[in-house]
Amino acid sequence: MANKKALELLKSGNVDAFNKWIKERRKKGKDTLDLNDQNLGGLVLRNIDLRDVRLNGSNLRKCDLKGANLKRARLRQTDLRGTNLQGADLTDADLRQATTKGANLKKADVKGAKGL
Repeated sequence: MANKKALELLKSGNVDAFNKWIKERRKKGKDTLDLNDQNLGGLVLRNIDLRDVRLNGSNLRKCDLKGANLKRARLRQTDLRGTNLQGADLTDADLRQATTKGANLKKADVKGAKGL
């Protein structure tokens, strides 16, 4: 089940508030955030911290995720068509069966990423 607070912050586009919120959440030992099957298409989320987040089956189509931290994120069957992932950290991310047609992966770190 998706976290309502996380969705509220993401959809508002307030990246700083989201990054602060997730940092506090991790300090409390809550490492996993489930955002599976969510519609986040078209959002501007530059430099967002989504490491270890579950985004399986989500719509991230045409999102601006430039400089995002998606390290170890689960992005299976995620729609990333036309998404800006320039300079994003996708180290060890799981992108199996994700749709990446037209995604900008310029200067993205894809070391150990599955499915690309």
